[in-house]
Amino acid sequence: MEDMEKLIARYADIDRLGQVSGLLMWDQNTYMPPGAVSMRGDQQALISGLSHQMLTSKEMGGLLSRLKKRKDLNEKNEAIIREIDRKYKRATSIPESLVKEISRLEPIATEKWVKARENADFSIFKDILERMFSLKMEMAEYIGYEEKPYDALLDEYEPFMRSSDISSVFGSLRNRLIPIVNKMTDVCKDVDISAVRKGYPIQLQGAYFKMILTRMGYDFNRGRMDVTAHPFTSGGMDDVRITLRYDEKDIRPGLFATIHEGGHALYEQGFLKENYNTPLSEFISLGIHESQSRLWENIVGRSRGFWEHFYPGFKEHFPSMKDVSLDDFHKAGNLVEPSLIRVEADELTYSMHIMVRFEIETDLIEKKMDVIDIPQVWNEKYEKYLGVTPANDSMGCLQDIHWAMGAIGYFPTYTLGNLYSAQFYNTAVKENRGIEDSIQNGDLAPLLSWLRENIHKHGKMYTANQLVKKLTGEPLNEDHFISYLKKKFSSIYDVQL
Repeated sequence: MEDMEKLIARYADIDRLGQVSGLLMWDQNTYMPPGAVSMRGDQQALISGLSHQMLTSKEMGGLLSRLKKRKDLNEKNEAIIREIDRKYKRATSIPESLVKEISRLEPIATEKWVKARENADFSIFKDILERMFSLKMEMAEYIGYEEKPYDALLDEYEPFMRSSDISSVFGSLRNRLIPIVNKMTDVCKDVDISAVRKGYPIQLQGAYFKMILTRMGYDFNRGRMDVTAHPFTSGGMDDVRITLRYDEKDIRPGLFATIHEGGHALYEQGFLKENYNTPLSEFISLGIHESQSRLWENIVGRSRGFWEHFYPGFKEHFPSMKDVSLDDFHKAGNLVEPSLIRVEADELTYSMHIMVRFEIETDLIEKKMDVIDIPQVWNEKYEKYLGVTPANDSMGCLQDIHWAMGAIGYFPTYTLGNLYSAQFYNTAVKENRGIEDSIQNGDLAPLLSWLRENIHKHGKMYTANQLVKKLTGEPLNEDHFISYLKKKFSSIYDVQL
């Protein structure tokens, strides 16, 4: 079909522009000289403008219009058309000038965020953050929404979901987590945290993390590992890059961030080559993407079975650990402790961090609060939900890069990822009883194979809801996550939950 071939070819060029933009973002957060910020903004604005022009062109609209009328399309082509049409409709509702302005602002806002974080001073970031939220609110109005403006922004990251859905899920989850968190916080007060606070030379950490990534299945021939202020994974297909940060006194931040980002990267490296540069080589939603990283980081990477195999080698690699038992290491690695930093939070309290961000985002978009109030509201919510108060803005509202990047509507996907991960893992183990034994023997390939076959290879063939129902036989169900937490922490700490 000539029209289908033309559509795929045009979309491939748009996709390649997105890849270039991603590389520029990666470079900005790793190696770019600070003086290049303004120039990088102009570069990103040019790329986003070109991409917007190509996506919203009359030619693209005509191709989609004709193809949507055809009755002889196979399932694969129908999915490709559906997803490109979604992007087309969204893009045609937004003026190119607004797209370029946001892209130009992102690197400048990121630089301001870095300076504000370094100086623990939100006022450095305030004005440009106000501008970013203003532009995003303008974008939401252009896109349109049925219920709330936040829904238009959320849809970019978690298609077909609304803020009312998130509020409902979060409300129920919060009520079920709070008693578990309270009990486990009390139980963990006497855990010896010194078991993971030893000396960990950065060079030794880097070598060990690369080994773990390789054992997970990450292909270094199509990726690399670098250092940044805020860990992230960038790129896709044959160029997937991981970033992390080190802590010489505590192995947990670097170790678990590496496994987390490795989960993201495996998803990106798992698309079928025949589908490259189409929506079938793109992730379904960020909630599904996050399910992969949270599954590897927590369900696998913090499990007893995983460390029964890897811990002897870990002790040999880090001499400071020679007298630390596996029990003590495992308890310290799963410590439940209300804390300030989201990316270092334990599984039980993590979702509380997300709820704070979601509530602030929605209040800002709905004009129920002003940007200048963020530090105060942030601190109040942390005290309310976690019983801790940040000592400064860097430990509080300046710890995440997302708002500087314009990623408003992104945060809820982290908690959705937790819920998806437990539901997927339960299904994987049910279908392949040998997966857990393989993990205990250090063989991670069976789990990766299941994820490749059932999630990765499909790209955007299905929506998130369709995939969950197809794989697990039911819609998203928080019971899987709650049951997993109760079983795990009861076992580790010999407590009834």
